[in-house]
Amino acid sequence: MRFGSPEVFRLFFIVVPLLAYLGYRTFRALQNLGLFFDRATAPKMIKPVSGRMAAVKFALTAAGVVLIIVALARPWGKPIKSETTVNGIDIMIAVDVSSSMLATDIKPSRIEAVKAALREFSASLNGDRVGMITFAGVDFIQCPFTVDYDAYDLIIDSLYPGMLAKDGTAIGNAIKSCVERMVEKAGKSRVMILITDGENNTGMAPVEAAKLAKENNIRIYTIGAGTAQGGVIPEGQDMFGRTIHKIYKGEEVVTKLDDSELREIAGITGGNYHLITDPGTFNSIRDDIKNMQENSTKKEQMSHEENYAPWLLWGIIFFVLGQGLPARKLKFKSKTNKAAKRV
Repeated sequence: MRFGSPEVFRLFFIVVPLLAYLGYRTFRALQNLGLFFDRATAPKMIKPVSGRMAAVKFALTAAGVVLIIVALARPWGKPIKSETTVNGIDIMIAVDVSSSMLATDIKPSRIEAVKAALREFSASLNGDRVGMITFAGVDFIQCPFTVDYDAYDLIIDSLYPGMLAKDGTAIGNAIKSCVERMVEKAGKSRVMILITDGENNTGMAPVEAAKLAKENNIRIYTIGAGTAQGGVIPEGQDMFGRTIHKIYKGEEVVTKLDDSELREIAGITGGNYHLITDPGTFNSIRDDIKNMQENSTKKEQMSHEENYAPWLLWGIIFFVLGQGLPARKLKFKSKTNKAAKRV
């Protein structure tokens, strides 16, 4: 059985020991009655208590509490599928995850600044389908088009430089992969957002890839991640806890933002160029694309029947019976005794 709020079962860590303690105290109290009164005196001083009735009373109360907790956990019944239509733009985001994105010229690092901006952008989406391709020396479809923004946020959190098999920065190849994916899967209104430090060093020429995007009516917005002054690339720590930086030919590697091609890519496709550090970068992009014709997408939703009512009903019944049932011995007067008294 599946539950909508399984965290409620944590109450058992409190309720079970409490019920066990109350049960033990009740048992000890019944045992100790004989220590204070003898059998002849007890009925005159207190109402006679039945151990069996006390046990039944306790069991009903405990069962009622357990059933009520199960009801609060919202047991689910059979699944219910529903389908809604959402309207929005298809947006493919290409994120550079090469080692240079570890550079700290943007604090705490380029990649962390990118992830923070992507989370903020994700929170602003409403009906837009979003996908993601990560790239370095190779590219990978990290997330297909989706309107499940919670799952998309989890993917954002999992990004880190060096996550792909080959290092480097193949911007042109990443653009081409996005174009192919969008031609195959996206609607008529489609936008690509390219986030990188711009240091292309392998693969297809980015400008040629941008022309391919223009031919397929894909607008590209480019976002530069880095500074013109650049920064060193951390590669770990030494035995004393000091940060080790990437070394090439005996010198620390300094990676700098190269935005010349990024501006050209945006200009070719009708997009704009921004810096990841600019306030409201993604808001500016949203404002620019809001007048595009929206695509209609069917979104499947899965829910479940709520079956808490029977558990709650029986829980209340058992609890009320447990509280209302007397613990004293029940005496039943027979009709024979009544008739004898009349005579």
